[in-house]
Amino acid sequence: MNFQGIEKLQQLLSDFLNPQIQEVINSYTNQGSQNQYFIEIPEEDVIDLGLDKLASLVARTSNVYGRAARFAGMARANYKIIEGKYKKIYKSSRIGKNEAEREAATMEAAESEYSALVTCEAIVNLAESLENSARIASESARKLMDKVQSMQIASNRESKGYYLDEDFKTY
Repeated sequence: MNFQGIEKLQQLLSDFLNPQIQEVINSYTNQGSQNQYFIEIPEEDVIDLGLDKLASLVARTSNVYGRAARFAGMARANYKIIEGKYKKIYKSSRIGKNEAEREAATMEAAESEYSALVTCEAIVNLAESLENSARIASESARKLMDKVQSMQIASNRESKGYYLDEDFKTY
């Protein structure tokens, strides 16, 4: 690919990523009950949820995790694009007689790119935090559903007498 094609591709990718990132930042600032990037696991005093509600919780947490993982990937991609722009300007503007002059020239030339790079790195950190919390919520919802199903199976066996005396022996 030629240089102009790569720059055009980077611009198109950046145009795609920026609105997506803005959407997630808006979800951080406008946390409502219908926020598609945040979900809460029920409190410990809610123990009588049915399997239909737990299955819904598993599906919702899985969807949130999918969205968060997608966003984290887009944030990392955006970081790579900005990092590339910064490094290009940084390396091309390293001119001067000594190290101090070269550093001053590069900092002046790449000041806005450096600021964008730092901001994007912060967004990547937020995205990874969001992804980790969504993963934990999704795994917790699945475990909660598994435990409730196991408890229901045990209750059914106990009520129908499907247990043996050996079931109560310690090893």
